[in-house]
Order: sequence, then structure tokens, then C-alpha cells
Amino acid sequence: MKFIKNISVILLFSLAISFHQSCESRAFGQHADSLFLVTDNLEIKYDLKKPTQKYFMPYVLEEISGLTFLPPNSVLAVDDESGKIFQYDFSEKNIIHSIAFNKSGDYEGVELVEDTVYVLKSEGDVFRFPFGQEKKTLAIKEENLLSAKNDTEGLGFNPKTKQLIIACKEKGGIGEAKLKGRAFYTMDISSLEIGENPDFVIGPNELIGFWSSNRPYQYEKERVKFKPSAIAVHPTSGHYYILSSVGKLLIVTSSKGEILATYPISPRVLGQPEGICFSPKGDLYISSEGEGDRGYVLKFEKKRS
Repeated sequence: MKFIKNISVILLFSLAISFHQSCESRAFGQHADSLFLVTDNLEIKYDLKKPTQKYFMPYVLEEISGLTFLPPNSVLAVDDESGKIFQYDFSEKNIIHSIAFNKSGDYEGVELVEDTVYVLKSEGDVFRFPFGQEKKTLAIKEENLLSAKNDTEGLGFNPKTKQLIIACKEKGGIGEAKLKGRAFYTMDISSLEIGENPDFVIGPNELIGFWSSNRPYQYEKERVKFKPSAIAVHPTSGHYYILSSVGKLLIVTSSKGEILATYPISPRVLGQPEGICFSPKGDLYISSEGEGDRGYVLKFEKKRS
């Protein structure tokens, strides 16, 4: 009888702890939403707490680091080690094609533009090759002014300007140039060159300025963490959606870098978000690395007003 009483006490204690943690987590989420969820300026919105679908990737894509949509219902994904891209079909829920394009390395972003695949490496190099049914090809390496110090992680494409967008996770400036914040450079796909100056820069100052103008709260600069891990262009609005795994944040900007909206990301929904893309009709896809388990892709449909 005494044993049963002890078990009951332990169970009640465990339930109390779980309830307390649940309340703390819920309170934290509500607090984050009240301070960092700012979407008033957007006509198209998403609920990042309620994905429509969750697709677990095969183990070969445990460290999925970049996404681009391939109609009608698949994505091209790149992992950050193998030197391959993988076509994952959402209907079949499996990889249906892969292309080895270079030796292993730290690959971070991928974009499909017409029939050409562009893959971004962390030191700024861009690899390009035609997308086809072959399983192996030799990509052309395009070097530029960026380096490993910039730690380039995000690659997007703006169809209106015909430019690739490269997001720097670390150092913003090129060479000895110093910039406060994370820099975003553009590369014209005809010349495959970038300029010495970024198109725009986003850092704690810009984020705090945006939040303070929308929320009556005193934000602490040193607590703002923003390091871009992916970028995609919305197919209808043309806005840039910039994902930051560090700080768990999604930022929406104009093509000039003006901050329009911010979404906090729940670590319980996306543990390590590293890739982002849109379908032509505007469905949002975000990938997360598996951290020892399978990576996954979440689908978010537009919110109904």
C-alpha cells in the first residue's frame, strides 16, 4: 500500500511539472506572438504554427539545407554535404530522382530557373548545371567576390529582375568593407556577377525599428538574433521571405529590403529551419534538418480570411 502511495505521489509530481512546463511554453508562445508576430501590412498570411502537411524525408536528406519547387508537385532539395540534388515527390512521398553535380562540400541553397539548377556553396561560389534525367553531371563553378567569411546560406530568385539573391549569414561586407547587419547581394543570371555593395542590409537596428513602430515595447538590441539561412520570393506578391534558423524568425521584406512583416517560429514546429520555397499558387514550404533523425518539410497553405 505504501508503495502504491509513493507511486501516486511521483505521478502527481510528474504531472504537475508537465503542466507547469506546458503553461510556460504556452505563455512563451503567446509572448513571442505579441512582440514579434507583425503581419498587418500583408494581404497574404500564413499560420506557422499549423502546417497543412508534414513530409518526413529519407535519411539521405537528414541535413536538408535548401529547397526549390518543381511543378507539378515536387521539390528539388540539396543537403549540405553530398554534392547532390534530390527530387522529392510529395504525391509519392519519396525521392524519385537525384543528380550528382560536384564533390562533397558545404552546399546551402538551390534554385531552379527554367532548365538550369543553381546551387550555392557557403563560401559564395555558385554551381550551375542543366536539370535533366541523367544521374551525374559536371557543374560549372562560378566564383565571385564573396568568401567563406560571409558564410552564404540563402539563395533565391527574383523572376522580375532575373536575378539570384544571395543572403549572408555572417560578415556582410566584401573584403575589408564593414557593414552592420546581414547583407543581401544580387547576381544577374546573364553575367553571373555581383557588385561590391549589397542590395540591402538587415540587422538588429532595422528589426528593432520595425517592431518598435508596431508594438509599444522596449526591445533589447543584444537579444535580437538574426542570421539568414534561406530566402524565397513569393510568386504573387513578389515579397522576399527570409528565414533565420538562429533566432527562429521569418522576415518578409520588399525587394528593396524594407521590412513588411515578421513571424516568430516555434522550435516545436520547426527545430532547425534551413530551406524555404513556394509553389506557383503560393503554398509555403519550409524544411528542417533532422538533428540525428530524418529531415522534414512542412507545407503551409495561405490563411483564409
